[in-house]
Amino acid sequence: MAKLNEGDVIEGIFTIALSLYLAYGQVEKKKLNEIRTKVDTKMFGTGRFKHKVVEGHMRQRGKNPPDFFNVNFEMRLKPESIYGAFDKEYEVLYKSSKDVGKIDKKIDQLIKAIEGASFSRRASAAVDHFLSNNVGEVVTFTVIADGIAGESSGGEIKGDVTLEVYATKKGGNQKIISGSLPFSLKSESVTVANLSPYRGMLDIAKAIGIKWDAEEKYVRLAKPFNGPTEQAAKFALIKEMYDDLKDQMIKESIKPSFTDRALDFLGKSIFGSDLADVVDVQSGTVKEITVDYFNQLRKNVTLIAKSNGNNLVFSDKKTDVPIFQIRTKLRPPPANEAKFYLEVGKGIYSK
Repeated sequence: MAKLNEGDVIEGIFTIALSLYLAYGQVEKKKLNEIRTKVDTKMFGTGRFKHKVVEGHMRQRGKNPPDFFNVNFEMRLKPESIYGAFDKEYEVLYKSSKDVGKIDKKIDQLIKAIEGASFSRRASAAVDHFLSNNVGEVVTFTVIADGIAGESSGGEIKGDVTLEVYATKKGGNQKIISGSLPFSLKSESVTVANLSPYRGMLDIAKAIGIKWDAEEKYVRLAKPFNGPTEQAAKFALIKEMYDDLKDQMIKESIKPSFTDRALDFLGKSIFGSDLADVVDVQSGTVKEITVDYFNQLRKNVTLIAKSNGNNLVFSDKKTDVPIFQIRTKLRPPPANEAKFYLEVGKGIYSK
């Protein structure tokens, strides 16, 4: 059995919580956990599990005509990494008021944060749009969790959970509004991208504008390495290329164009082509990285690159607060492990 992945579980939890918030303006933990027992995880193998949270729910503000809300969710998660968190396996725990991993604490934090969170304000704005106008509408909100589809995009799409909105005038069938809000879900993770040793280093150098002969100089890394002698040579070459990259990046960071190019690269890595806000649900808090905050941040920071051990850290020159870093895991043979992670720093969070 695969190890429980709380990040994958949180995708499903967030989907149910957001659906309840859209339907009722609040999230009851008991109701959320009850719905978890109804999720048929067997359906993840062939498609999405679909569930109606509320249908034809009338809501009205002041003397405006009433609106009727339908709220549904669709979910497809990796069955092997969420075992015990949904369906019949979770029902056993639900009856004894237990949960898997740290999910119970994370649900508490999600509910606690929901009133002041950016993601819930964006959802509320969608609801308020319909309640505040002078038109009676039938509005369908569908919250979709399908991180598997995002993975198939090759990392271009970051949204794990998407809120889709579709509305018609009451008594008619003409679509009057539609749109979607994407969210990238994390659970105590600062990693926004995994970089391959050779191609990843070339990509970030190109994005930053570094003029470098590395593609030719280290082209051997693009070819297979066989046997312990070649593997040892491969690791030494990766380390040489990385040391070279650090030197080049530190030199480049004194140029006026460096900050904009570095933040362009970071923004694409965090938000993807769908511009998904990040929601990191932790056992002690909920943190967010929003597109709006990022756009404000880039007006006020000047980045400088520094080497910190094996890591390459990009900090605000004025405050020395880290914005992001390349963290490496370099273990020579026999481990022969070379991993590069693009990670966000504490200066990137909106809360």
